[in-house]
Amino acid sequence: MYSCEQDLPTDGIDFSEKMVINLLANNDEVLKIHVGKTLSLSDSSAELKIEDAKVTVTDENANISELKYSFLFGGKYVSDFIPSPNTTYRLSVTHPKYPMATATFTIPAVFKSSGATWEDNTGTDSNGFATGTIYFTLNDDGKQRNFYEIALFRFEELGPAWEVMRVIPENAEIAADPIFNPQGALILEDAGFNGQSKNLRFSTPFGSNFGSPYKYLIVVKSLSQEYYKYFKSLEDYRLQGGLFSDPTAIYNNIKGGVGISAGASISKDTIR
Repeated sequence: MYSCEQDLPTDGIDFSEKMVINLLANNDEVLKIHVGKTLSLSDSSAELKIEDAKVTVTDENANISELKYSFLFGGKYVSDFIPSPNTTYRLSVTHPKYPMATATFTIPAVFKSSGATWEDNTGTDSNGFATGTIYFTLNDDGKQRNFYEIALFRFEELGPAWEVMRVIPENAEIAADPIFNPQGALILEDAGFNGQSKNLRFSTPFGSNFGSPYKYLIVVKSLSQEYYKYFKSLEDYRLQGGLFSDPTAIYNNIKGGVGISAGASISKDTIR
């Protein structure tokens, strides 16, 4: 029996440590920034966090805010402000052991939509049970490329809590080749409906909550282009990174480092 495993030489690989920065910002919460380091193939260290970096964010009016490290949120640098829509910020991370890492991120304008509605008994699932449909409309701005993330939740009285729902698009052109982020939210670009009002439909499970209709929450994010590219690259990597395939590179926009800096604006709509 022959083995296809082979030890590859690593002594000729030129490796230099860089900081790893991860920031996905939005207009609904303070900034939470992970700062870590890259690892060489021979590094067995389990600790990736850097807790003593200097992390600053500068707004369009040259106001500088320094973020402090916190053990909350899994150990991240946390701001004392919430970023504003339609604003671009500059991120800078410095540490004496690593090259300076910089990036920019933009919080897009909040998207325009019409109120969401829900209708029961609009179809059946694969087991023949009745399903419902959530409807809402994206009013897309035709002056620029736009990107969206759509997440659905259902309120469970026994929690009580909002439970994440599987996003099942009913629009044929979206359902044919959907893109999802790791949390299961749908990622969209406006290439097929630029400047139009796009009517969207999503299936919901059958049934009710103790005889009353369920309460649904629709969370739509208007994404910066960097945000969209990052999650699309993650999905491409998941789909193409097989044993006999060359894996797709994960999108990176950190100068002097590795990682992602991107922004989104959030809009929420509740259906009872």
